[in-house]
Amino acid sequence: MNRFLKAFTTTMMVMAGLMAATLFVAGCKSSTEPAANMEYDSEAAADVQASGLGTESGGAGVSFADAMNLSQTGNVPGIILDPKSDPETRSYSFDSVTKVHTLTISRGMNIGQFDFSALITYQYIFFDAAGNKMNNWVKGTTNSISFTLSKTRNLDKGQRVDVDDTASGAWTISNIVAGPPILNGTFSRTGTDVFHTANNGDRTFTHSFTITFTNDTLVKVNDGHCFLEGTATSEFSATTPKGYSFTRHTLITFNGDGTATLEVTRNGGTVDTYTIDTRWGLWLRKGR
Repeated sequence: MNRFLKAFTTTMMVMAGLMAATLFVAGCKSSTEPAANMEYDSEAAADVQASGLGTESGGAGVSFADAMNLSQTGNVPGIILDPKSDPETRSYSFDSVTKVHTLTISRGMNIGQFDFSALITYQYIFFDAAGNKMNNWVKGTTNSISFTLSKTRNLDKGQRVDVDDTASGAWTISNIVAGPPILNGTFSRTGTDVFHTANNGDRTFTHSFTITFTNDTLVKVNDGHCFLEGTATSEFSATTPKGYSFTRHTLITFNGDGTATLEVTRNGGTVDTYTIDTRWGLWLRKGR
C-alpha cells in the first residue's frame, strides 16, 4: 500500500469512527422526563389547564356562561368589550329537519394583563323532558340541550402563560326545568405555550389535553359569571424543546365559588396539588 492510499484509508477510518460515535450519542439521547423537571412540568400543566378553564382567559369558562344562558333563555348573547375596536361577528342558522341550531360568534376581552380572542362555532339541539327534539327553547318545557363547540382561532395572553390553540367540546346540559343545570361531556385543547413564571420563565412547549366533566352543576353568581361545582378529570400531554414528552393525569374539583383544586399526578405517582381561579384562568398557589 503506497503512502497516499494508506493516509486516505486512515482518514476514512477516523471519519467512520467519528460518525459512529455521533450516532451512538444521538441514539442514547433520552426522551424520558428528567426527575429534576417533574415538579416544574406539573406546575406548567396546571397553568395551561387553568388557562384552558378560565373565562377571562378565553377558555371553557366562556362556553360555560354561554351554555348557562342558553339553558335559561334559549339565546347566546354577545360579549364584547369595545364594539368600535373589536366588532362582534355573528352568524346563525337553523335546520328544521335535524333541529340543529348553528351559531358562529366572536369572543374577545382585554383586561389588564389578560387578553384573548376567539372565533367559536356552537351547534345545539333542544329537548323536552321526554327526550323529543324541539324547534326552539321554551321556558318550563325545554329540559336538556346537546351542545358542541369548536374554537378555530384562540389566542390567550395572561400573567403566567400565553396560549395559541384550537379547542373543541361536546356537552349535555340537563335538569334545566327543575334546576340547577347539570353538565356532562368533554372539552379538548391543542396548542403551543409560552410561560412567564419564576419556575418556567421563557419556556415553550406544545400540549394537548381532554377534560371529562361528570355531573357538574352550573352555578351563576350575582355578577353574572358562571362556574362549575363538582369534579372532572383531565389527561394532559406535552412535548418540550429539550426532546422529551410527559403526561399528567389531573383530578379537578370545582368549588362552585370560582376556584378549583387540581391534583396533578406525575409519572411515577407523586401528586402535586394546586389552587386555580377559574374566572381568570389563573394558577393561584401550590396547595389547597
